[in-house]
Amino acid sequence: MSPNTNPTGTFVSLGFAVLPKFLRASQQLELRRACDLALLHSRRDWRETAHSTPRISLLASAGPADHDRELLSPIVEFVTSQRVCALLQTLAMPGMTDAPRLEDVHYYHEQTKRDWDGDWHRDSQFGRPDPELERERFEAKVAVHVRVAFEDDDRLEIVPGSHRRWDSPEELRIRRGADRAAPHMPNAIRIQLRAGDGCLFHAGSIHRATYRRAPMRRTLDALYVLPRAPQR
Repeated sequence: MSPNTNPTGTFVSLGFAVLPKFLRASQQLELRRACDLALLHSRRDWRETAHSTPRISLLASAGPADHDRELLSPIVEFVTSQRVCALLQTLAMPGMTDAPRLEDVHYYHEQTKRDWDGDWHRDSQFGRPDPELERERFEAKVAVHVRVAFEDDDRLEIVPGSHRRWDSPEELRIRRGADRAAPHMPNAIRIQLRAGDGCLFHAGSIHRATYRRAPMRRTLDALYVLPRAPQR
């Protein structure tokens, strides 16, 4: 998918926006060094995390030891930076003054044990086995992923505009049925990031990723919940 010079408009319309050359070379190097440190610790200390999983949480115990956490300060500074928060504020509803809430920070990498295709999903379905309960959550919560790639990354597939509506019967059949890892979802496209690019995408969009041992993947992902309009 080609970058767009109007990320807010593109995000509102399509549910995602590519931010070309979002990171300066020096910032990209600093952030990657910190993320790779966390990955190194996880691969050393855990048998499954960072080996059979395609991501690690940088806020969980699977990350580096406490005495090394100060080495991750560039990540904390980035995900709470004025630049990122100001970008998220442009996506919030008019009149909202509350700051976006950071939910988690992950580092996506090439796992070491196997390849597989991810399931099509909306983030709203996690913990919601009943589609109608999930739909209530989907309509009530706005969450946004902010990603930056340290290596070229084309793993993410998304259905443009699906953040603005509920599933079609075919989409729901794939996403909630036995064919969740189907190679084709109607109207899905693949997002291509170059090293240094950023990406915003709505967590409620229908999307998935493919997970491979090669080529190398190094992508930082922060998930935020945006404030909603007050009830009247």
